[in-house]
Amino acid sequence: MQTEWKAKTGKLSLLNRSVKTLLLARKISKSIQKLEKELAETPGLDEEDVKARWTELHRQNARLAHRHILKYRGFLTKVGQAASIKAGELPKPWVEELKGLQDELPVSNFKEVRQTVRADLGK
Repeated sequence: MQTEWKAKTGKLSLLNRSVKTLLLARKISKSIQKLEKELAETPGLDEEDVKARWTELHRQNARLAHRHILKYRGFLTKVGQAASIKAGELPKPWVEELKGLQDELPVSNFKEVRQTVRADLGK
């Protein structure tokens, strides 16, 4: 088991995590829009090619999200863990990539978690 993880708290740290998360969401959104445009401009692709391109994009985006979650943790970890059990609702590459969040993270004690949540909520 890994060593205990301690969150960086404070307004600047929270702002940094929030900005980085929004930038990642924008990057993922842009990649989806780009693929949609490419596929619209090449209507002759067969269904398997289209499916393969979507699968690869989902895999790349899921890896980005997974690395981001491992770096910033906190609430993002819980979101990632919840997403990892959504088989059938999320693309398979996302579920496969995020399922490691169920058991690969170090333990945080309850006191540390409570302090982090309070700091992030400004209490």
